[in-house]
Amino acid sequence: MKKKLMSVLLTAAVAVGTLAGSAVSAQAASMQGDSSEEYYMVSFLSGIDYWKTCFKGMEDAANLLGVTAKYTGQTDADVAGQVAVLEQVIAMNPAGIAITCVNSTALADTINSAIDSGIKVVTFDSDSPTSNRSSYLSTGNEEAGASAAEYLVPLCGSSGKIAVLYTVGAENAESRVTGFKNWCAENAPDVGFVDVNDAGDTSTATDNMAAALQANDDIVGVFCVDGVAGTAGPTAVNESGIDGLHVLAFDVDKTVLDMIKSGDIDATVAQGQYNMGYWSQMFLFTEAHELSAVDLPGFVDTGVTIVTADTVDNYYVTE
Repeated sequence: MKKKLMSVLLTAAVAVGTLAGSAVSAQAASMQGDSSEEYYMVSFLSGIDYWKTCFKGMEDAANLLGVTAKYTGQTDADVAGQVAVLEQVIAMNPAGIAITCVNSTALADTINSAIDSGIKVVTFDSDSPTSNRSSYLSTGNEEAGASAAEYLVPLCGSSGKIAVLYTVGAENAESRVTGFKNWCAENAPDVGFVDVNDAGDTSTATDNMAAALQANDDIVGVFCVDGVAGTAGPTAVNESGIDGLHVLAFDVDKTVLDMIKSGDIDATVAQGQYNMGYWSQMFLFTEAHELSAVDLPGFVDTGVTIVTADTVDNYYVTE
């Protein structure tokens, strides 16, 4: 998507250039910064592969713009710890910060203090909606659920029961389940559901999924809605010894990718982490250089991709 959009932008620039070459040259020059101009990505659970892909997108955009992107974060999911890391980054006075928020409200005041000091801020993956951040870039979760159903349900013959394994009550997971079930209601009304709570814990998720499989001999497929379910669901299916179940995971943990390669699961849903990082950097630069006469969009759906055996090799993270 990025390459296609950049191609369109470049083509448009060339066309306009035939009419107003000097104006285009000035605009092109405005899209170049300086290596001393720094932008930060801040996360919680720092170091996991998910964020590495996000930061790769940010780095690529920064290189294109001639600026410097840096990554830091809190090593766990401690709210106070992430606030402290963010405060440290603010003290460095970067041009912009892209942050994924461990808590939807607790970072708002710190984000606002960064903005008040002239630092541009966008959120990605996990939002701080009560803050004054410029934009939020993340997966449209209902759309992701619909994409999952569009792939998995036909494999299951568009009938029978599909087990839906997820953290009940988690906003992102609930939205994915809603999208999945709404797609089925419209396109596959003969599909039924067995909701299974993974409780955000791999061991609990595996046990609950195993119990559901034992209690429902007409389950034909399993949708693992979140990262915990993505590893626990296939484990329960494999341990059950039941043949012929179709399994769709979520996210691109190495364990999940390995299961696709081995044929233990059909596919997984990959979020647009690269897009989150790439467009976060582009948005921050645009704001820092006042290149747009209009506000940034409040939300950007960075999309999902279904990863199968044909494409799985492209999703392993390399250092």
